Amino acid sequence: MSFSQSSDFVAPKTESQIRIASLFAEILSLHPQSISLDDSFFELGGHSLLATQLMFRIREAFEINLSLRALFDYPSVSDLASAIDHALVTGDYQSQTWDLEAEAALDPDIQPSTAIAPIVSPMERIFLTGATGFLGIHLLSELLTTTDAIVYCLVRADNLDAGKERLKSKLEATGLWRDNFTSRIIPIIGDLGTSRFGLSATEYNNLCQDIDVVYHAGAYVNHVWSYPILKDANVLGTQDVLRLASLGKLKPVHYVSTISVLSTSQTDQPILESATANYYDLPKVGYVQTKWVAEQLVWQAAKRGLPITIYRPSRISGHSQTGVSSFDDLLSRRVKGCIRLKCFPSWSGLAENLVPVDYVSRAIVCLSQQKSLFGKAFHLINPKSVHLREIFDWVRSLGYNLQEIDYTHWRYKLIEDMENPLYPYLPNFPESPSNITNLIEYDCRNVVDGLRGSGIQLPEVNQDLFKTYLCYFRESGFLED
Repeated sequence: MSFSQSSDFVAPKTESQIRIASLFAEILSLHPQSISLDDSFFELGGHSLLATQLMFRIREAFEINLSLRALFDYPSVSDLASAIDHALVTGDYQSQTWDLEAEAALDPDIQPSTAIAPIVSPMERIFLTGATGFLGIHLLSELLTTTDAIVYCLVRADNLDAGKERLKSKLEATGLWRDNFTSRIIPIIGDLGTSRFGLSATEYNNLCQDIDVVYHAGAYVNHVWSYPILKDANVLGTQDVLRLASLGKLKPVHYVSTISVLSTSQTDQPILESATANYYDLPKVGYVQTKWVAEQLVWQAAKRGLPITIYRPSRISGHSQTGVSSFDDLLSRRVKGCIRLKCFPSWSGLAENLVPVDYVSRAIVCLSQQKSLFGKAFHLINPKSVHLREIFDWVRSLGYNLQEIDYTHWRYKLIEDMENPLYPYLPNFPESPSNITNLIEYDCRNVVDGLRGSGIQLPEVNQDLFKTYLCYFRESGFLED
């Protein structure tokens, strides 16, 4: 087998480095001598599924109980070897920490233009990020259905035709496509994780001048990856959105955050929509950390004069009428994973706060068109959480034979099933169930007041709704009959 080494190639030297480089090569089907000391597993082509396989081999090779998150904290041969050596000597794994407060500093050149045009009403030209995501595609449909605007969608594709086809395919797959959408969808070929979306100076300047309003729903969602891996898309991408909004005419920014940015140990009172969390209260989840930093940037932009609104949804579930759901979210994986294991864990106190995607998209579009609400945050949550035991009782009532077992036993069964869709989420399941905390109570009076008279109602999350979801899972092939 032939291979090449770049001029900056550095060969692994220590025993740990050599073994890790060999395992990288084995999992990625590369030549061992092509792996440099500073090579990142993910930059070499690794992904979440391969990462789980790699960590299984590392646990065997080093006889160490290292979590999957270690690879996302230390993705290079050098850093991972150092972390393993430290853990072998001390018996303690040190996860990476990041100075999130320092990260949350908006570029000083992002200021509203000195020549600000009035905000256009009604909206004529909308810039939407994240349009191919689960919430984003429903937002696109809602914007096209309830307004007459042209929607410019940031999308990764080879060319304009491919971008338009990708958006059309997503709308068709979710049952949302209408033929009259064709002329009102304009793909913008770019990448949220690249500076100024990877657009040319001319393309970027034209966008700054043409757009009336921005809906920023784009983000890389991964609950295992670490902060630096997600930073470009989720933090720097948000900064570029705010920069675009600050250039030319004034453009309101409607930012989709997550309720998880308000994770805190203070649970005595409902958390108000005006609240901002301290970074040290956040869970050590890279996605949540990036969303917290991004939200701080949006608030800083607001202080500089940009009109903004922030939407913090809880866990977004499938469409309440069609059952169309995301197969990649934790709820879908949890249902499929437990059906595969034929059991679910006894989490007596844990609950899910679910909001159907059609409600979230309708609420965002409705709230965003009320200028009196600019500058506010909105908790798109369900006042009534659902206990996981109740969810699995619904699943069992629909014909699935699931046994409720001890949490620790369930976790061991999951560890042994590397092909389980829940396996990549192992770092999110602590060894001890005592470390699992219940959902926090959140206030949502801004949402209630803003939607009053709109006719938009939160669907009830009950057995009938889950029957709709499971029927879709089976009809789509996600679950076997």
